[in-house]
Amino acid sequence: MLSRCRWLFLFVLAVAVQGGRASNTVLNRVEVASSSAKCLDGSPYSFYISPGSTPSKFYINMQGGGWCQDLNECAQRAQTALGSSKSWTPTQTFSDTFSRDSLQNPLMANWTLVYLPYCDGGSFTGNAVSATDPPLYFRGLNIREAVVADLRQSYGFNDASDVVVGGCSAGGLAAYLHTDWYASQVPKARAGALPDSGFFLDGNYTRDGKEDYEARMQQMYSFMNSSAGISSTQCTEAMGYKCLFALYMLPYIKTPVFALNSAYDATMGNGPCGNSGITFNWSNATSVNACGTYIRTLMRKLLQPPSAAFLDACQHHCGEWNSIHIHNIDSSVAFTTWYTKGSGALPDSGFLDQG
Repeated sequence: MLSRCRWLFLFVLAVAVQGGRASNTVLNRVEVASSSAKCLDGSPYSFYISPGSTPSKFYINMQGGGWCQDLNECAQRAQTALGSSKSWTPTQTFSDTFSRDSLQNPLMANWTLVYLPYCDGGSFTGNAVSATDPPLYFRGLNIREAVVADLRQSYGFNDASDVVVGGCSAGGLAAYLHTDWYASQVPKARAGALPDSGFFLDGNYTRDGKEDYEARMQQMYSFMNSSAGISSTQCTEAMGYKCLFALYMLPYIKTPVFALNSAYDATMGNGPCGNSGITFNWSNATSVNACGTYIRTLMRKLLQPPSAAFLDACQHHCGEWNSIHIHNIDSSVAFTTWYTKGSGALPDSGFLDQG
């Protein structure tokens, strides 16, 4: 299965190199007006933006980059660009979902493109300050509030007609967690979620080189006060920290979701495959295929129309925009078709599974 995907990926990549066009977009840094929006180290928050020729349409992408799941990790992270804005550059350049080329990005090429750098360590959820010296600021909620306030003030967000919320990895999880919140800020706008590789299984397996993933997420949920920043109080009241996993959050999400994901995510580590009873190990092909089947079955159950999925069979994590085809359709065309015509306009009612 993985070898078939590798062949497919190399074939598509060759076509892209021969006939594709690179299209990078420069986004400019804007420091938010609110002083309560801080990175872990207390430095002021900034976002990046490229206004579009269709100013009523917004794409908001939240950066990924794992999590800091105890105070020592967060203190270390505060010394890096994932915990401090001190080293952030005046501009950043992106392609793929930020491309201004309508062939690469047919839906959003003319939209206002907004990028939220990741510096709170908790998928933009927290609302707390640590008692450590120096203090650590878990201000994911304040960051999102400050960005939206500035978008209202300077970029016409009050008049938004469309909002798509995306992100990759921890930013993909953030898209699951916060799209309903962004949609609630502009209730007259059409909204959609575009999470990439943000569907993480629960269970105490190894992820990011650390064992006991679920226990670490539970710990983070507590000291960051993540419940304050998750859009669904129904979920947090019923499920608590489990809402940090998309499979528990999805039943509470009102906004349609178009999920980009692999059934064989490269960041998955050895250990339990969620609640499947399967012990996952990359060196055991039977366990890898069984866990992939479990993930496909789970996502199909959770992503019913009007939601949809582009679920590939490649061993990767994030970033394969347009490099993989399912039913002879690439991700940008599938996403555009879903957004403009609905799940029914795609094969298998919108659940595109490479199998």
